[in-house]
Amino acid sequence: MSGDRKVKIRLDGVWIEVKEGAQLAAALLDLGVVSLRRSATGERRGALCAMGSCHECRLVVDGHRGVRSCLIRVRDQMQVETERDLDRSPLAPLKISAPQRDGAELVVIGAGPAGLASAIAAAELGLDVLVVDESPGPGGRIWAHNDRIPAEARSWIERAERAGVRRLHGYSIIDGEPGRLQASSVASGESIEIECDTIVIATGARERFLPFPGWTLPGVVGAGALQSLIKGGLDVKGKRLVVAGTGPLLLAVAQLARQQQASVLLVEQASNFNRIPLLLGVLKSRTRIRQAMALWKSLRDVEKLSCSWPVKAEGNQRVERVHLQTENGIRIEDVDGLAVGFGLVPETRVAEGLGCRILDDGCVAVDHQQWTGVEGVYCAGEPTGIAGCDAAIDSGLVAGICAAGRTPRAQLQARVRRHRAWGGALEAAHSLRPELFHQGRGEVMLCRCEDVTAATADRIGSIREARLLCRIGMGACQGRVCMPILEALGEDRADSVRPPWSTSPGKGEISR
Repeated sequence: MSGDRKVKIRLDGVWIEVKEGAQLAAALLDLGVVSLRRSATGERRGALCAMGSCHECRLVVDGHRGVRSCLIRVRDQMQVETERDLDRSPLAPLKISAPQRDGAELVVIGAGPAGLASAIAAAELGLDVLVVDESPGPGGRIWAHNDRIPAEARSWIERAERAGVRRLHGYSIIDGEPGRLQASSVASGESIEIECDTIVIATGARERFLPFPGWTLPGVVGAGALQSLIKGGLDVKGKRLVVAGTGPLLLAVAQLARQQQASVLLVEQASNFNRIPLLLGVLKSRTRIRQAMALWKSLRDVEKLSCSWPVKAEGNQRVERVHLQTENGIRIEDVDGLAVGFGLVPETRVAEGLGCRILDDGCVAVDHQQWTGVEGVYCAGEPTGIAGCDAAIDSGLVAGICAAGRTPRAQLQARVRRHRAWGGALEAAHSLRPELFHQGRGEVMLCRCEDVTAATADRIGSIREARLLCRIGMGACQGRVCMPILEALGEDRADSVRPPWSTSPGKGEISR
């Protein structure tokens, strides 16, 4: 990386200067380009999740359409176009070339803490390991970085290099079966066939969104998305930001925004009373005590509201005001941005595609060795339960050791069990209040890809019917945003996952 060196990219025919190596979505937002595309009904849309799930930040990059701008970095002479109405017309036939080929004894899907830990454990026991991740560098979302590796991640990344772990970045797993996987480039759509003996799934989690009036306005992003965008180069100095929703992720996001000299209002829907039981879990762990003290110190001058949540966002072409329901009534805040997320959802599409069993709580079922019950397929980290970074690392170590045919120490497996108990306590302390589910009604958009309103969805009897009649879950994000909303509202889980497990960019001339 070259620090603050500027390079030129061409945006809709105009040459502009941006920071080299920055996340493309963050670089455009930094320039004031908030609206990145038009929706099916012509609404302006901007980045939402900034982690590759929602597809709301997709652009045409170097002639490749459908590129998620949160997953690629700026480079000199890059050609970028925003979506227009004509861009939704059919593509000319694609010329599909034969896929490249690769192979390894163990393929780890995901380069976050769980993926790196499992890859290291297996490689140090003699396996040839390949890590596949759609991000441009290692670390996952929690350790995301451009040119400066976070201190807590540096030792793991360096250890992976010493162990000989190979990494394939910028590729999504879109199809496969035990022993064979197909990956697709997030920049070009070119595919790679990967043969392997064993697989560890470490695909992490994505944010849960709950709709409310105005949530589709550009500038309304996920809480984790704000974190990702700041790490990707977004300058928030002097900006007024509301960070709202629920869960410990809000604290980390507010901390990062304050460190970057933003003005932050922290809004938590759970009550302080409900979170009192967490104090005992914090006091039992030196690591959690240190983390809590650091958060308290960094956030002591941040205004915090509990039992509060956003009920409406307003603005002309982008969010400008947020209406908050508080214990003292409605409070209106003028803002430069709203970051909102209601917890995390395990990312299980690859696991489901490989035949793994999903529990009622949405997590991948595993045994004490992180084995999924599918021959040669293990799973680690947040797909098996949301419990934080330390939990992801320890479960990743167990998966890597077992994938190499060894037995983990009992102490390590006991730590994994304690982490899962802590994750359950976090979930209970931040349970969602019923009022949140009554805001996404009437003409509020439910499915962002296909512009399906809540009123339309209310007439549907099942998720299968929603797909067939309204195309809910059939858009570019393939239900990653809308399906958790429907499930939170009481619908059954989606009935199947079909390949491709993630949509890929295409290239071809636009029919006029």
